[in-house]
Amino acid sequence: MGSPPPKSLHHLQLDFADALHYRPSPASETVATGQFTPEQLIQIYRNNFIISLSEVLEATYPCCKAVVGDECFAQLTRQHVLTHPLGEGNVTDYGEGFVDTVSDQPSVIEAVPYLAELAQLEWLVDRASQHVAITPDFPFEQLAQITEDNLGLLTLEVAEPTYSFDAHYPVASLWQMITDEQIEPIDMNQPESVIIQHRPQGMLVVATTTAATALLRLCQQGRTLGDADGAMLAILGELIQQQLFTRIHGLPEGECAC
Repeated sequence: MGSPPPKSLHHLQLDFADALHYRPSPASETVATGQFTPEQLIQIYRNNFIISLSEVLEATYPCCKAVVGDECFAQLTRQHVLTHPLGEGNVTDYGEGFVDTVSDQPSVIEAVPYLAELAQLEWLVDRASQHVAITPDFPFEQLAQITEDNLGLLTLEVAEPTYSFDAHYPVASLWQMITDEQIEPIDMNQPESVIIQHRPQGMLVVATTTAATALLRLCQQGRTLGDADGAMLAILGELIQQQLFTRIHGLPEGECAC
């Protein structure tokens, strides 16, 4: 019987990827022998592969690393690399799902219960950083045109991309302290909502309330302020001052900056 036909490059790459992730693979059969055995060569490349992607995760989740320390973070990144294969050559988007890797480690979550939400924040910071910085440009002069009668008819356009989520722990304050290297006492049992934008001067990470994030999502859906409850309207002025919005829609014709 003749030799089986050679595998395509694509199949060889799949075999090699399986070997890198410790999955059953015939990859060693196609590696030329020399000073090292095929399995030794694959292990050398596997180690370099894990180190390279771990460095990507380290750059994306520096605050998580600062919280748990080098050894624990190295174990988390190794686990993530082995369970979340790199889907393409570009590593820009690698790191999604790290929050799930953290959440799947009971001993880590027991010791650092806020770590998964801190990872979620850092992933959104990374996503925002991939976009062009938002230059604040809110038409403050138009606030004088808002009345009690037309307030409920207005929609506010959110500067995009803007990310937000509601956390059970004060992860925005924690992120800011670690980033600024100014550690202060903090109540780690205090829930905190987060709003994230990329600004010209850097990342804007706002520690806020569920009313603020609810109002932000309402505006992102294009709904009017008439759908906002009292708590949302109470914090509207604060969000305007932070210039999270870019335009007011619904003012009488000739008064709207569209």
